[in-house]
Amino acid sequence: MQKKLIALAIAGLVSVPAFAQSNVTIYGIVDMGYVYRGDNVVDGVKNRNGIDSGIANGSRLGFKGTEDLGSGMKAGFVLEQGIAADTGTSTQDGRTFGRQSFAYLGGNFGTVALGRQYAPQFILLDSMDPFSTGQVGASNNIYAIEVRLDNLVSYTSPSWNGFNVVAGYTFSAAGNESRGNNSTLLLAQTTPTVMNWFGDARVWAINPNYKNGPLQVGVNYHQATLKAASSVGGIVNDLAFADGKKVKVWDIGGSYDLGVVKLAAMFGQRKADSEAVGDFLFNPLFKKSTQWLVGATVPVGPSGKVLLSYVHRKSELTDGAATELGTNDDAKSGQWALGYEYALSKRTSIYTAYSDINNKGSAKTVVDGEAVTAASVGDATSAGMGYQRGFNLGVRHVF
Repeated sequence: MQKKLIALAIAGLVSVPAFAQSNVTIYGIVDMGYVYRGDNVVDGVKNRNGIDSGIANGSRLGFKGTEDLGSGMKAGFVLEQGIAADTGTSTQDGRTFGRQSFAYLGGNFGTVALGRQYAPQFILLDSMDPFSTGQVGASNNIYAIEVRLDNLVSYTSPSWNGFNVVAGYTFSAAGNESRGNNSTLLLAQTTPTVMNWFGDARVWAINPNYKNGPLQVGVNYHQATLKAASSVGGIVNDLAFADGKKVKVWDIGGSYDLGVVKLAAMFGQRKADSEAVGDFLFNPLFKKSTQWLVGATVPVGPSGKVLLSYVHRKSELTDGAATELGTNDDAKSGQWALGYEYALSKRTSIYTAYSDINNKGSAKTVVDGEAVTAASVGDATSAGMGYQRGFNLGVRHVF
């Protein structure tokens, strides 16, 4: 036994120099707090109280490394796993490194990265949202976005006097890169009455940005093209009608820091070119969505800040969805939120927020006990589960 312990100790000492030479950094966030949710859009659902993980930011454990290749070039990687700190389990639907997983080459020409990465649209919205797409005031409770894209080849240009461009392309935004193989369900709401099965969704995106002192302006455009699967679970499906259909998305956002307050706004639109598949990346019941955000961040002393935002989305139903739901009304959802954050140190903060969602029109329609078009009060990790009112109080530690 003693010999085994000595051998393990020696092995550990030997491995330290190799680990250091590879220039690998371990990093992460542990975010925990109390969350209340109430006023569910489905009648009879009780309020929820809980101690949850990943409220302001998803709890995570990550590894990143770089290597200097000389002549101004470097290679690197990022592997990041989501963690539910309240239970000790992983998140991201069982993916080992579901938050981020990519390799890259960088130099004077910019950076090229390959793998699972954040979508440019998400990065733009996150920079405009006072709540940084976290807490119960997260803007993406209402504002429809693609958060991550699988198999993404991205290019980030150098900055030219504050201006840079991010561009990307993927053969499959959520799954395998073979049409008809390992079919993927691309749907935000998975009610059986509206379930649609698809294969690859090929996405290209471009995102110009400008930053100069207190001013930031960004534009996002991306387009997804559906490549229909030929079968699902061994059952042959004729989905030729869906093949080649597109969803086109554009957004423009800007912020300006006046010192006493930082103001931000973003406006965007999502439009499907086919009634048959709708907005298959977000919700196939919608053929067109118009959405906007206004927000403010107010510094309070050297370590605190007050967060305020209002987000709105109006979505037009496809003809098939209108028939299924028994209404032609647009789905309208609005959310206002108020929060406060206080930095106890450079790495540890406490935070609190309250938000309320108002679903109108077909957004209030319930089918088989599920509100398939309603917006919910979620946070950085939870989707909200149909609740329209929320409060959180938590602590976040970054390492």
